[in-house]
Amino acid sequence: MNKTFQKTLIAASVGAVLAAGSMAASANSLLFPFFTTNSGAQSVLSLSNPGGATEAIHYVYNYGTACTHYDASGSVTSNDILSHSVASTAVGGFGKVVGTDTSTPVYFPLANQTGFLVVTTRTTATTSLHGSMAVIDPATGLVVSYAGIDNGLATNVPAANEGNFAAIADVNFALATMPDALVTTSWYGVVTGDMSADIIAGRDWKAGASFTNNGNVYNNDEVPFSGTVTKAITCAGSVASSDLMNGAQAAAVGTNGGLVKATASAVVPVAPSTGTMTGVVMMKMQTVQAAAGAPFAGKQFLHREVAGF
Repeated sequence: MNKTFQKTLIAASVGAVLAAGSMAASANSLLFPFFTTNSGAQSVLSLSNPGGATEAIHYVYNYGTACTHYDASGSVTSNDILSHSVASTAVGGFGKVVGTDTSTPVYFPLANQTGFLVVTTRTTATTSLHGSMAVIDPATGLVVSYAGIDNGLATNVPAANEGNFAAIADVNFALATMPDALVTTSWYGVVTGDMSADIIAGRDWKAGASFTNNGNVYNNDEVPFSGTVTKAITCAGSVASSDLMNGAQAAAVGTNGGLVKATASAVVPVAPSTGTMTGVVMMKMQTVQAAAGAPFAGKQFLHREVAGF
């Protein structure tokens, strides 16, 4: 995809989402629960600073199957909108949407990675950061944008609240799927809690969550099939409904779609991380198969899963 067209498309999606961003009255952290630097894809971060001073901003990327910590500091000038590719130009990113922008972003230096990002403002106690992420991946047909999740806590004293998302306490999720021939479904789960100690120490966030199916799975016509199955993730990871079924349950449910009422609970973090799970952000990913026909075949959809059942 032409990079000029990418910038135009991204700018159109970013403007609307920024308005739905942070509403905090203090310095804050924003959680962006999904980005990708896959070949040909562009993940674009947009941050706005409505304050009267240049703000120091701290980026903490968590990437790959090991959910590895990578961080660095940038800045955003007064009343600026900073929009840039997550990927550095060396690995396929296009840099800043507006090249003359005087703010300083922190790019991610590796291609072919997925993960999540925490961005924190550290300078002015009363200035909040607003932000959104737009993702375009022609290979999967994904075009999506979403607002960053605001922790609403003062982060100008970084050790206190940077990356503290302990207020996210979502643990119950109704994981529903459509017929396999039409749509394939998975979820990217980010374990939330107070990340501040790990961030300040430069450690990987290794809080863990164990999902259970609560003893039943259901086919697409309400019929339950019993059997308890669990799936654990550390920091972040992929969850499919099949991960929460045994072989007999999967065969009984079949390929017509079904429902798993899943509950996540905290497990002991992997040392030296001291993080404890308070909840999970689940991003649902659905890929439309060829059998669905035009115009949706080959397209991918992503949204945040609503908690509760």
